[in-house]
Amino acid sequence: MSRLHHLFVLGLGIVLVVTGLVVVAPGAAEAAAPTTGRYFPVATARAFSGTVGTTPKAVTIAGRNGVPAGATAVVLNVEVDVPTRAGYVRVTPAGSDPSVATQEFRAGQTISNLTTVKLTGGKVQTKLSAGSATVHFDVSGYYGSGAGSTYTPVDAARVFAGSKVGTSPVRVPLAGTGGVPSNATAVAVNVAVEQQTADGYVRVTAAGKDPSVAAQVYQRGTAVSNLVVVGLTGGAAQVKVSRGTATVFMDVVGYYSPSTTGSVFVPVDTVRVATTAVSTTPRTVRVTGTAGVPGTATAVVANVEVSAPTATGYLRVTPSGQDARVATQDHVRGQEISALTMPKVVGSSVDRRVQAKVSAGTATVFVDVSGYFLDGSSGSGFGADISSPQCAAQGSAAISGSVPSDQAFGVVGVNGGLANQTNSCLAPELAWATASRGGTNQPKVQLYVNTANPGSKASVWPRSNTIPGGPTVRNPYGTCTGGFDKPCSYVYGYTRAYEDATSRGITSPSAYRWWLDVEIGGPTGGTWQTDTAQNRADLEGMTAYFSGIGAQVGLYSTSYQLGLVTGPVPSSSSLYRLPSWVATGASSPAVAQRACSGSPLTGGGKVVMTQYVAGGIDRNVSCV
Repeated sequence: MSRLHHLFVLGLGIVLVVTGLVVVAPGAAEAAAPTTGRYFPVATARAFSGTVGTTPKAVTIAGRNGVPAGATAVVLNVEVDVPTRAGYVRVTPAGSDPSVATQEFRAGQTISNLTTVKLTGGKVQTKLSAGSATVHFDVSGYYGSGAGSTYTPVDAARVFAGSKVGTSPVRVPLAGTGGVPSNATAVAVNVAVEQQTADGYVRVTAAGKDPSVAAQVYQRGTAVSNLVVVGLTGGAAQVKVSRGTATVFMDVVGYYSPSTTGSVFVPVDTVRVATTAVSTTPRTVRVTGTAGVPGTATAVVANVEVSAPTATGYLRVTPSGQDARVATQDHVRGQEISALTMPKVVGSSVDRRVQAKVSAGTATVFVDVSGYFLDGSSGSGFGADISSPQCAAQGSAAISGSVPSDQAFGVVGVNGGLANQTNSCLAPELAWATASRGGTNQPKVQLYVNTANPGSKASVWPRSNTIPGGPTVRNPYGTCTGGFDKPCSYVYGYTRAYEDATSRGITSPSAYRWWLDVEIGGPTGGTWQTDTAQNRADLEGMTAYFSGIGAQVGLYSTSYQLGLVTGPVPSSSSLYRLPSWVATGASSPAVAQRACSGSPLTGGGKVVMTQYVAGGIDRNVSCV
């Protein structure tokens, strides 16, 4: 593509006030899940103990306790011990400090929560919102490359029902229950502890293992919950409490196994995706199409905070449309408390959600996403666009090695940078796009063409309504006689589209969506006349040709640049209702997803795709 994002650095971009994205369901698997993003359980061990205050403290995780240097994310149980003031602890990727909370606490209260957090340079960072406390990290697994396990989310199901547990470990068989297969290597289970006879903590580990770590700290008689990702030994885990007895419930939400058809984990910088009021009636929360989570995600990893509950009870977070009798987090009236969740996301082809409710009263719920699971065979869930800049060398017909292979859909530039040139890599790049993974509502292969209206600067300018060697154009602006006016601008655009479809090597041009790339300046920016009405006529001519052969047509640009080229597009123009592909100038999919709810390029159109840049490659979000 033309790298419109560079122009944002120069201040030519627009500010988009946006809110979200409508997304799509995954398609069928096409290949085995990749090795990246697989889970490796480790023997639960303490990775950090230290005093933490309000200044972020970086903690090295990779290279210790079985976590290799190349790990991309880590699963940590975070315990805050005797904080000096009420507040919350925040654990995020090193160098990232978003406004999210991992767990809330009262002054003097010891409490835990599980977190899955992206590693940056092998590190995470932690801080408190107020005061200081001793913080402990217990690592139970990591994500990375290699022969690890994929994740399969399941409908939440109770697998250990209200059993009394004491200080001696109780074996909990999990393989073969709640949808967990016999070859599962680990499970994600929500563990609720009730009716405790003494202050203490619950410990959940692989069967036969009893390290000195705590899954959740509690006070006598106060119900509390926590998600645990625990490795299995012989298909079983074990549970015990540190003092007295307690009633324990376990609800499985997913499992890990060597399966090649499971999902791989993609960590993101933790971001808030929802703040919503909940009651005893389930409320759905969209978690895909925002925060960089694609519509092909199968599950998300999200910290869910309950704030200001009006009654004692529990929060329930489940796949949308399901209301299993399980509790995500117990709370008392007025308490702020969090729990990690890993729910399956379900929905229609344009919307994937979870749902939340409380057992009594009302509350405010905050949802912070730190990653998502993706059917590894479906690719990234995002598209990509390439053209002549991705040729191995100028004039070469070979693609360079920098193009992605995980794209859900591919958009290929037909031209060699200018509207009257051919992309020498068109054939191999079309083959690349054809190999796209699918899984979105976007066509797997789409095309874009450079546009221009050079007028007197053109090497060849039309002198009639008849294209040399081609058709006679039905011209709504009258007869072209060679002038630099609307009739000849219309024919010029029509001619460029005719050549793109018939002389660049495109087979069955009517089968594609053709995007008109409208830019100014730069190596691929078009030369335009100062009369915006003539430029509109040029683009209308291109639209007329592509529409006339039965192809779909859309506009790629920014509102700023299109406005400079065409001026306001009237409703009478054929450009008015064309779909929009918006260049955001962003470097993250989350920003591009938000732009899906921004203004279309023309008043009657709709934003169907947005573009961001990652690793020097243009990537694209599907908005439909």
